[in-house]
Amino acid sequence: MEPQDKPECLSRFRFLTPVQVVWGDMDSMRHVNNTRYFYYCETARIAFFHLLDANTDDSGTQRERDGIALAETGCRFKVSLTYPDTLTIGSAVESIEPTQFKIIHHIYSEKLNCIAAEATARMVMFDFTKGKRVNIPDDYMAVLQAHMLAD
Repeated sequence: MEPQDKPECLSRFRFLTPVQVVWGDMDSMRHVNNTRYFYYCETARIAFFHLLDANTDDSGTQRERDGIALAETGCRFKVSLTYPDTLTIGSAVESIEPTQFKIIHHIYSEKLNCIAAEATARMVMFDFTKGKRVNIPDDYMAVLQAHMLAD
């Protein structure tokens, strides 16, 4: 999505990820299954993490070093999505602490012309070899601060 095409309701988000709703996302009630919203947000987070070069290399596999781990997630469902639809996930950093940060996602439906869901994800910087939290590196911190939710 080009910046001039960004819906007003996503104007506070600097990072946008397009996602297509596919037929298999729907359940027997003929709307997108709630679990798929979490998948859409995961897709947006992974795309965002490529900015950090955090958890994945070019093949998409976990590196054996410090990385980012999902500690908590939630979603507020506002309207039901159906196939076909094109979604735009607006992602932004809402808060940052020394070892963790919170990302918010707004899922925008082109078909419905509204925000279909609002989700959050609390991420922690983690040393996978020692099994404990570590401070977010300065270079990651700079990228996170550059992607804070705009005022």
